[in-house]
Amino acid sequence: MKDISYSLFFAFLILLSGCKQKGEDKNYSPTEEISHQPTGPQYTARYDRTKPVEMIDVESAISTSSDVRLSEVASTIEYFQVGDDKYPVTDVVAVDGGFIALNQPKLYLYRQGQKRKRVGLKTKYGDWKDYISGNNLFYDKTTTKLYVLLKKLDPETGYSDKFIVELPPLDSVLARTHYLYADSLPNRYVLKNWAEIFTSEMYLRRFNYPGTGFDHGVTTFNLKNDTICNFYAGIDSFGIIKDDNFYNFTLYNTSYLYDNKPTFSATYCDTVYRLSDHQTIVPVYNIHLGKYKASATYVFNKGDKRNKAWVDDLKENPKGVFLKVHREGKSSKSGWLDNKNKENRDFPSEDYLMVYLKNKCQTKALPLKATGMINALDGGLPFWPDGQTDEYMYMIRPAKDLKQRIKLTGSPKQESLKKFLSDLPDNQNVMIVIK
Repeated sequence: MKDISYSLFFAFLILLSGCKQKGEDKNYSPTEEISHQPTGPQYTARYDRTKPVEMIDVESAISTSSDVRLSEVASTIEYFQVGDDKYPVTDVVAVDGGFIALNQPKLYLYRQGQKRKRVGLKTKYGDWKDYISGNNLFYDKTTTKLYVLLKKLDPETGYSDKFIVELPPLDSVLARTHYLYADSLPNRYVLKNWAEIFTSEMYLRRFNYPGTGFDHGVTTFNLKNDTICNFYAGIDSFGIIKDDNFYNFTLYNTSYLYDNKPTFSATYCDTVYRLSDHQTIVPVYNIHLGKYKASATYVFNKGDKRNKAWVDDLKENPKGVFLKVHREGKSSKSGWLDNKNKENRDFPSEDYLMVYLKNKCQTKALPLKATGMINALDGGLPFWPDGQTDEYMYMIRPAKDLKQRIKLTGSPKQESLKKFLSDLPDNQNVMIVIK
């Protein structure tokens, strides 16, 4: 009996020692991934229609032509050298006193009148998400932490794991003498799928109408992959879908953060929605296409898209909404059986730049050959946004474009621009920011 007691005592010591070693193991982190079973929707969507939806009248604007002055949508303009084409800028976020730009694969902080400073995340070019719309970066102004969306190839499956990593506060990152590696960061959130847009609290994914490729709405998740809410915000019902139905359609959608609120439109849906909180969706704009509209049902049932229009891109600042509108021209049909009468003959496709001026509730289409709004702020290049961050819009152009196309007149408005051009190396790209 005594031998058995000693055996139990030593077994207990060994077990206790093992637990202690795990707690003291330098390679063990309490924040490392713990198996988590994602939960279902935490909220039921609410639709807030208390405010009138603003109408962006594309139908009327598409047959007109009107110049828009940059001063109508902005009051300041700044210029930044952002490197050469070897590491192009693909994403920008506003931070206190400047901007962080992703010169894929490197992150840099740009401040007016100062040399750029490397943000110390170390990763490879292929680790960044290749995206059509959405964001790779998010900056939380409350905590001053930067969040980045990355992927990592799994050599066993050939697929990439997607994850969001949280960097320490910006000042501490900038003060580091050694690089941070994504795999070494404690707060690393593995996602079920790509995040189209994300914040420090959630990410958003689209879902399709069953049996089609058309957007039917979006689902939001927290960073643990728990479903927050499903928002139905797309097309009407198709009814019964035949298995042998062939359809040819163009997917187009856009999404962005406005005042840190996810904002999006769906393919063949003429409403732009915004999420005001975790369970509330608000229709903010109606894009009125009128006779140019092609509904999802029309396209699904093989309707001719000739002379139909849709929005390819959408951006927004406090003074305006900026749209790229495509009008389909030449029919996909060919041959002598085509309708040759004058009314239905083929014509070239056309792409329009349009601006909705919020204070005037007015939609203007720029002349077809225009590359942007007339720069009345300093006489620089015509401006059309490549991207947006907070209340800022930016576009990126080669230095040679600025040097060749900008005419210096001696105007006092051009003093800062003249100095910038005189110090501008020929091999640089330039980020032009308006507010």
